[in-house]
Amino acid sequence: MRKDECYQLGHIIKTHGLKGMVNVELDVDHPNDYSKLKFVFLEESGNLIPFFIKKILMNGTKTFIHFEGISHVNLAKDLVGQVLFLPLDQLPKLREGEYFFHDLINFKVFHLGQFLGTIVQIYQPSSQYLAAVLHKEQELLIPIENAVFKRVDLKKKEAHIELPNGFMEIYFSNEN
Repeated sequence: MRKDECYQLGHIIKTHGLKGMVNVELDVDHPNDYSKLKFVFLEESGNLIPFFIKKILMNGTKTFIHFEGISHVNLAKDLVGQVLFLPLDQLPKLREGEYFFHDLINFKVFHLGQFLGTIVQIYQPSSQYLAAVLHKEQELLIPIENAVFKRVDLKKKEAHIELPNGFMEIYFSNEN
């Protein structure tokens, strides 16, 4: 399995208990859609390796996974920080008005009705997703959140946003 055939499901935050369980942060809108997972892929030396799930527990926003073959906290420690992947064909069905962030690539972005640029990449440096918009040959990083992304038109491939006052000035304050 190659990374370009997968999507990022989440990452392992820390160990949980002494028997090899890990605490996982799922980067999804509906974590319960994944309550019956049988496996995930983890990256080792540039390759995606399947890890089979012995047990998965979900408690509100917290997810705990016990992988087969990981029977002690010392083995689980080696997994902390790892990213979990699933094949693209495992993506859940979207509800009305929902979209995957990776679907926004190549969308035209309009700020208050004015064309701003095109989304060229989606980043997730932390828990916040960022849309990289190519604006005047410069990459402009815009948080993907409801307060900014007011309307997304999937058919027209357009995102209509409202940036906070002063946002553009911060990016372009060094221009002459």
